[in-house]
Amino acid sequence: MIPEVPVDVAPYDLLVVVQAVLLALGLGSVAAIVHRISVTDRMVPPSLSTSLVVLAGTSSLVTLSVGNSLARAFALVGALAVVRFRARIDNPLDVAFVFLSMSAGIASGALAWRVGIAGVALIALAVVVMSAIPRLRGEIHLVRCDLVAHDSRQAEVQRVLDKHVARLWLEQARSLRFGETLSLWWRVALKRDTTLEALLGDLSKIEGVERVIALAGGDIAADGG
Repeated sequence: MIPEVPVDVAPYDLLVVVQAVLLALGLGSVAAIVHRISVTDRMVPPSLSTSLVVLAGTSSLVTLSVGNSLARAFALVGALAVVRFRARIDNPLDVAFVFLSMSAGIASGALAWRVGIAGVALIALAVVVMSAIPRLRGEIHLVRCDLVAHDSRQAEVQRVLDKHVARLWLEQARSLRFGETLSLWWRVALKRDTTLEALLGDLSKIEGVERVIALAGGDIAADGG
Protein backbone atom coordinates (compact mmCIF):
# COMPACT_ATOMS: atom_id res chain seq x y z
CA MET A 1 0.00 0.00 0.00
CA ILE A 2 1.13 3.57 -0.64
CA PRO A 3 3.01 4.97 2.37
CA GLU A 4 0.96 7.76 3.94
CA VAL A 5 3.69 10.32 4.57
CA PRO A 6 4.07 14.03 3.79
CA VAL A 7 4.69 14.68 0.12
CA ASP A 8 7.89 16.60 0.70
CA VAL A 9 9.60 13.61 2.30
CA ALA A 10 7.93 10.87 0.23
CA PRO A 11 10.24 8.47 -1.59
CA TYR A 12 9.62 9.51 -5.19
CA ASP A 13 10.55 6.25 -6.80
CA LEU A 14 8.62 4.87 -9.75
CA LEU A 15 6.61 2.40 -7.65
CA VAL A 16 5.15 5.14 -5.42
CA VAL A 17 4.17 7.25 -8.43
CA VAL A 18 2.50 4.30 -10.15
CA GLN A 19 0.62 3.36 -6.98
CA ALA A 20 -0.59 6.92 -6.44
CA VAL A 21 -1.81 7.31 -10.02
CA LEU A 22 -3.48 3.89 -10.02
CA LEU A 23 -5.28 4.76 -6.78
CA ALA A 24 -6.41 8.06 -8.30
CA LEU A 25 -7.69 6.32 -11.44
CA GLY A 26 -9.52 3.76 -9.31
CA LEU A 27 -11.21 6.44 -7.20
CA GLY A 28 -12.03 8.42 -10.34
CA SER A 29 -13.63 5.31 -11.84
CA VAL A 30 -15.77 4.89 -8.71
CA ALA A 31 -16.86 8.52 -9.00
CA ALA A 32 -17.74 8.04 -12.69
CA ILE A 33 -19.74 4.85 -12.01
CA VAL A 34 -21.67 6.40 -9.11
CA HIS A 35 -22.36 9.49 -11.21
CA ARG A 36 -23.77 7.39 -14.05
CA ILE A 37 -25.94 5.38 -11.64
CA SER A 38 -27.27 8.48 -9.87
CA VAL A 39 -28.34 10.23 -13.09
CA THR A 40 -31.66 8.74 -14.21
CA ASP A 41 -33.38 11.62 -16.03
CA ARG A 42 -30.90 12.01 -18.91
CA MET A 43 -28.08 10.32 -20.77
CA VAL A 44 -24.61 10.85 -19.31
CA PRO A 45 -22.14 11.75 -22.09
CA PRO A 46 -19.38 9.10 -22.29
CA SER A 47 -16.85 11.91 -22.53
CA LEU A 48 -17.88 13.19 -19.10
CA SER A 49 -17.42 9.77 -17.49
CA THR A 50 -14.00 9.40 -19.09
CA SER A 51 -13.08 12.93 -18.05
CA LEU A 52 -13.81 12.15 -14.40
CA VAL A 53 -11.32 9.28 -14.49
CA VAL A 54 -8.66 11.23 -16.38
CA LEU A 55 -9.14 14.27 -14.14
CA ALA A 56 -8.47 12.20 -11.02
CA GLY A 57 -5.24 10.81 -12.48
CA THR A 58 -4.15 14.24 -13.70
CA SER A 59 -4.80 15.82 -10.30
CA SER A 60 -2.64 13.19 -8.64
CA LEU A 61 0.20 13.92 -11.07
CA VAL A 62 -0.07 17.66 -10.41
CA THR A 63 -0.02 17.09 -6.65
CA LEU A 64 2.97 14.76 -6.90
CA SER A 65 4.80 17.28 -9.06
CA VAL A 66 4.13 20.25 -6.77
CA GLY A 67 4.75 18.59 -3.42
CA ASN A 68 5.36 21.35 -0.87
CA SER A 69 7.35 23.52 -3.27
CA LEU A 70 5.91 27.02 -3.56
CA ALA A 71 7.94 27.71 -6.71
CA ARG A 72 6.50 24.62 -8.44
CA ALA A 73 2.99 25.61 -7.41
CA PHE A 74 3.31 29.06 -9.00
CA ALA A 75 4.90 27.58 -12.12
CA LEU A 76 2.05 25.08 -12.58
CA VAL A 77 -0.60 27.74 -11.96
CA GLY A 78 0.97 29.86 -14.67
CA ALA A 79 1.15 26.92 -17.06
CA LEU A 80 -2.42 25.82 -16.45
CA ALA A 81 -3.71 29.39 -16.79
CA VAL A 82 -3.24 29.21 -20.56
CA VAL A 83 -5.69 26.29 -20.79
CA ARG A 84 -9.19 27.34 -21.87
CA PHE A 85 -12.08 25.00 -21.17
CA ARG A 86 -14.78 25.54 -23.80
CA ALA A 87 -17.23 22.95 -22.48
CA ARG A 88 -19.95 24.41 -20.27
CA ILE A 89 -21.30 22.24 -17.45
CA ASP A 90 -24.86 23.29 -16.60
CA ASN A 91 -25.91 20.51 -14.25
CA PRO A 92 -24.89 21.06 -10.60
CA LEU A 93 -24.49 17.30 -10.06
CA ASP A 94 -21.95 17.10 -12.89
CA VAL A 95 -19.97 19.97 -11.36
CA ALA A 96 -20.03 18.26 -7.95
CA PHE A 97 -18.59 15.05 -9.41
CA VAL A 98 -15.88 17.01 -11.22
CA PHE A 99 -14.79 18.40 -7.85
CA LEU A 100 -15.04 14.93 -6.30
CA SER A 101 -12.78 13.50 -8.99
CA MET A 102 -10.26 16.31 -8.50
CA SER A 103 -10.31 15.85 -4.73
CA ALA A 104 -9.71 12.11 -5.10
CA GLY A 105 -6.76 12.78 -7.37
CA ILE A 106 -5.27 15.38 -5.03
CA ALA A 107 -5.61 13.03 -2.05
CA SER A 108 -3.91 10.26 -4.02
CA GLY A 109 -1.14 12.56 -5.19
CA ALA A 110 -0.58 13.75 -1.62
CA LEU A 111 -0.25 10.05 -0.62
CA ALA A 112 -3.16 10.52 1.79
CA TRP A 113 -4.79 7.31 0.61
CA ARG A 114 -6.99 6.92 3.71
CA VAL A 115 -8.53 10.34 3.05
CA GLY A 116 -9.17 9.52 -0.59
CA ILE A 117 -10.69 6.07 -0.07
CA ALA A 118 -12.83 7.01 2.94
CA GLY A 119 -13.95 10.30 1.38
CA VAL A 120 -14.99 8.82 -1.96
CA ALA A 121 -16.72 5.88 -0.26
CA LEU A 122 -18.77 8.08 2.08
CA ILE A 123 -19.71 10.57 -0.64
CA ALA A 124 -20.66 7.75 -3.01
CA LEU A 125 -22.88 6.25 -0.31
CA ALA A 126 -24.54 9.64 0.28
CA VAL A 127 -25.19 10.09 -3.46
CA VAL A 128 -26.73 6.62 -3.77
CA VAL A 129 -29.04 7.28 -0.81
CA MET A 130 -30.09 10.69 -2.13
CA SER A 131 -30.70 9.21 -5.60
CA ALA A 132 -32.96 6.52 -4.13
CA ILE A 133 -35.28 9.03 -2.42
CA PRO A 134 -36.97 10.31 -5.64
CA ARG A 135 -37.54 6.72 -6.79
CA LEU A 136 -39.36 5.92 -3.56
CA ARG A 137 -41.73 8.88 -3.85
CA GLY A 138 -42.25 8.54 -7.62
CA GLU A 139 -40.59 10.13 -10.63
CA ILE A 140 -41.01 13.91 -10.93
CA HIS A 141 -41.55 15.64 -14.29
CA LEU A 142 -41.96 19.23 -15.37
CA VAL A 143 -44.94 19.53 -17.73
CA ARG A 144 -45.94 22.55 -19.80
CA CYS A 145 -49.38 22.88 -21.40
CA ASP A 146 -50.38 25.75 -23.72
CA LEU A 147 -54.13 25.97 -24.19
CA VAL A 148 -56.83 28.37 -25.28
CA ALA A 149 -57.81 30.58 -22.36
CA HIS A 150 -61.29 29.17 -21.75
CA ASP A 151 -62.76 27.78 -18.55
CA SER A 152 -64.08 24.59 -20.16
CA ARG A 153 -60.62 23.72 -21.56
CA GLN A 154 -59.01 24.16 -18.18
CA ALA A 155 -61.60 21.86 -16.60
CA GLU A 156 -60.81 19.13 -19.15
CA VAL A 157 -57.09 19.53 -18.49
CA GLN A 158 -57.72 19.20 -14.77
CA ARG A 159 -59.65 15.95 -15.29
CA VAL A 160 -56.70 14.48 -17.25
CA LEU A 161 -54.30 15.56 -14.52
CA ASP A 162 -56.48 13.94 -11.85
CA LYS A 163 -56.42 10.71 -13.88
CA HIS A 164 -52.64 10.43 -14.26
CA VAL A 165 -51.06 12.57 -11.52
CA ALA A 166 -50.68 11.70 -7.85
CA ARG A 167 -49.34 15.11 -6.80
CA LEU A 168 -48.71 18.34 -8.67
CA TRP A 169 -47.32 21.81 -8.01
CA LEU A 170 -48.08 24.80 -10.21
CA GLU A 171 -44.68 26.25 -11.12
CA GLN A 172 -45.69 29.01 -13.52
CA ALA A 173 -48.74 30.45 -15.29
CA ARG A 174 -48.36 32.95 -18.15
CA SER A 175 -50.67 34.66 -20.57
CA LEU A 176 -49.57 34.54 -24.23
CA ARG A 177 -50.81 36.19 -27.42
CA PHE A 178 -52.52 39.07 -25.64
CA GLY A 179 -54.48 36.76 -23.36
CA GLU A 180 -55.68 34.30 -26.01
CA THR A 181 -53.38 31.47 -24.82
CA LEU A 182 -52.63 30.34 -21.29
CA SER A 183 -49.29 28.63 -20.62
CA LEU A 184 -49.22 26.47 -17.48
CA TRP A 185 -46.21 24.74 -15.95
CA TRP A 186 -46.63 21.96 -13.37
CA ARG A 187 -44.17 19.78 -11.52
CA VAL A 188 -45.95 16.43 -11.33
CA ALA A 189 -45.52 13.05 -9.67
CA LEU A 190 -47.22 10.37 -11.75
CA LYS A 191 -49.38 7.59 -10.40
CA ARG A 192 -47.81 4.14 -10.44
CA ASP A 193 -50.29 2.74 -12.98
CA THR A 194 -49.60 5.38 -15.66
CA THR A 195 -46.76 6.75 -17.78
CA LEU A 196 -45.55 10.14 -18.92
CA GLU A 197 -46.43 9.24 -22.52
CA ALA A 198 -50.03 8.49 -21.52
CA LEU A 199 -50.35 11.83 -19.74
CA LEU A 200 -48.96 13.78 -22.70
CA GLY A 201 -51.16 11.84 -25.12
CA ASP A 202 -54.38 12.57 -23.21
CA LEU A 203 -53.49 16.24 -22.80
CA SER A 204 -52.72 16.68 -26.50
CA LYS A 205 -56.11 15.14 -27.44
CA ILE A 206 -58.03 17.91 -25.69
CA GLU A 207 -59.49 20.38 -28.17
CA GLY A 208 -57.90 23.77 -27.63
CA VAL A 209 -54.58 22.46 -26.32
CA GLU A 210 -51.92 23.89 -28.63
CA ARG A 211 -48.77 22.34 -27.21
CA VAL A 212 -47.67 19.91 -24.49
CA ILE A 213 -44.04 19.59 -23.42
CA ALA A 214 -42.38 17.49 -20.71
CA LEU A 215 -39.02 18.58 -19.35
CA ALA A 216 -36.66 16.18 -17.59
CA GLY A 217 -33.24 17.29 -16.38
CA GLY A 218 -33.45 20.47 -18.44
CA ASP A 219 -33.90 18.64 -21.77
CA ILE A 220 -37.11 18.24 -23.73
CA ALA A 221 -38.18 14.62 -23.15
CA ALA A 222 -41.39 14.61 -25.13
CA ASP A 223 -43.48 16.95 -27.22
CA GLY A 224 -47.08 16.43 -28.14
CA GLY A 225 -49.65 18.62 -29.85
